[in-house]
Amino acid sequence: MKIRTLTALVVPLVVAGCTPPSSAPQLSSVRVGHCAYTGAFSKLSECKDYLGAWKVADAEKDCADAKGAFESGTVCTPKTFLGACLDARKPEQTRIYMVTENTGKCGSARTGCETFAGGYWDPSPICGGANDELVVLENAFAEPRHVCFTPAAGEPAGHSDGGQVCVYEGIHGATEEGRSFRKDANCDNSRSGRPYYAKDPNSTFADPDARRSDPAYLAEEAWVRSQINAASCVCCHSAASPNGAASLFDIDKEGSLANQFTDRGIAQGAGVVSTIPLGGWPAALNNGFSKSDLDHPTDSVFLTTDRTRMKAFWTREFEHRGLTAEAMARVPDGLGPLSEQFYFQPKACEGREGIAADGTITWGNGRARYVYVMGATSRAPTVFPNLDLPEGTLWRLDVPPTGTPLVNGTVKYGVVPEGLSQRFPVAGAPAALVSGQQYFLYVTADQMLPITRCLITAP
Repeated sequence: MKIRTLTALVVPLVVAGCTPPSSAPQLSSVRVGHCAYTGAFSKLSECKDYLGAWKVADAEKDCADAKGAFESGTVCTPKTFLGACLDARKPEQTRIYMVTENTGKCGSARTGCETFAGGYWDPSPICGGANDELVVLENAFAEPRHVCFTPAAGEPAGHSDGGQVCVYEGIHGATEEGRSFRKDANCDNSRSGRPYYAKDPNSTFADPDARRSDPAYLAEEAWVRSQINAASCVCCHSAASPNGAASLFDIDKEGSLANQFTDRGIAQGAGVVSTIPLGGWPAALNNGFSKSDLDHPTDSVFLTTDRTRMKAFWTREFEHRGLTAEAMARVPDGLGPLSEQFYFQPKACEGREGIAADGTITWGNGRARYVYVMGATSRAPTVFPNLDLPEGTLWRLDVPPTGTPLVNGTVKYGVVPEGLSQRFPVAGAPAALVSGQQYFLYVTADQMLPITRCLITAP
């Protein structure tokens, strides 16, 4: 069975999940309509039933956002499907079918439903008897390359040794200020490991804006565009996007940049809505560019060499729209799986997960590429480069991208199998476990694909 990562490259449509129900929820018999579309993350044909208290207009809009075809008063009738994700947590209920015969996707479909969407996975017969072990055998996450090159004749010398320009080809990487990331790096490499989908800008884009005749405003807007152009954001938010179809906003589009954004997007730019779960590079490693992070939680979501100036631009837009911090405090950050895992609070393991007296580690149904043992109060690890090694980590074992994932029960705490690497501690043995003390066991099939994430007690 092979699956690929489900993490999001751009602000996702997935709602941050929670613990899935243990039994199938009772769905309403009220049929509002259904929508057939291609899943932004699964890349499979999906069909969503809108049930219960949905208003037709809201269901139509939800379907349009997914670029699907809506039909009122009917439900999906797929002939072959992996299963359905049932969600009855709100009066507006949904049932989403994964319409494919590819049983190799059974595990990822279940993970997407239960772990990220907080729904109940109801498998069809073709998945019900299949081994839904979570495992990634290809396209595993690989840390971004750090590439260096000599600028072309006539271009200024770079700031690195020998006048070179150096840049990380990855999410949130940036080239030198005044240069273009889409020119200096490979956007395909920078998008790898996270799915991409195009999405139209906010409907306010076409609204008249008197500021288009203000030279000072236009100069600041041009600076913001240039900062985005120097960062990997340009790979998804410009003509450099796949097939030239940008997602959410396009810095190459003529007219207002800010008017392309929703209110939440503006609040993220102003640092009012947190975007820490997206991750980010420290400025010292990223040509001076940084964004909101654990040390600067109220900075802008946009990578910049001038944090104060970037935040000020979006704060003025925030005020121009009449938005308030109080109102935005009730708005979810919209970062889906990234937030779900970043804010995840572990509970005691309920199965056989644990560490035996001889150090053997047991986890859930899956093969591991990352094994963490952390303090009980440690934050859950998420994305590279700054959120994948939380404070309180005692031991982390990595399987290389081309390596063979680890089978449950074959790893002992502090013992590094041949061909693997101990990411933490950098050298030497990890701290000894204290008998009777709780620890956070976090085992993943790949980055952002947890198999086990719960509290164990040392023997």
